[in-house]
Amino acid sequence: MNGHVTPWLAAYHDGELKGRRLRQVEAHLAECAACRAELEELQKLTTLLYESPAAEGLLPAERFVAQVGLQLERRPTKPAWQRTLETGWRLAPAGLVGAWAFVQAVFIVAGVALIVLQVGGIDVLGLSTVSHSETWPTAILDWLGVGFSDTTLSVLKTLDVLAWGLTLYLTATLAIALLYWSWLASLWARHRHQKLQTQTS
Repeated sequence: MNGHVTPWLAAYHDGELKGRRLRQVEAHLAECAACRAELEELQKLTTLLYESPAAEGLLPAERFVAQVGLQLERRPTKPAWQRTLETGWRLAPAGLVGAWAFVQAVFIVAGVALIVLQVGGIDVLGLSTVSHSETWPTAILDWLGVGFSDTTLSVLKTLDVLAWGLTLYLTATLAIALLYWSWLASLWARHRHQKLQTQTS
């Protein structure tokens, strides 16, 4: 065996080696005086430990652990309302993503349903009772003196409703985006504050 068998001497001394490894260590010890000397030192240490009297006055393990715990620096505990607020703040991005997905779903479903119903001739929103000058596309065309059929009027009224829906959708999306960016800004400010506190302490 090349090199010394130091890593296995303790296991050899304790009788834990078996098979090929045991034979290798024994063969090496027969040839290597340095490893034999180290094994003898290990045996002397074991003998010394067995002969030494047991230490008196040692604390029981439970009491020792309790005393060490008393020496440790206490972490300040936060009140329940503060922990709840902290949890809510950490979950805010998930809530904003959920709100954004909800807004997406509502406007997509409502838009598709409105188009399908209008094309099918079902006047869900009562657009047929609205005069052609009460919607902005028809008002503009009326002002320009452009005439249009009932089908064109129905399409223009539907576009007017969709434009209002799109405006609401964009407003909701912008509000959610602003809330998310303000959360990111507060996260950045918080990390910066913690970093400055760490540097000064």
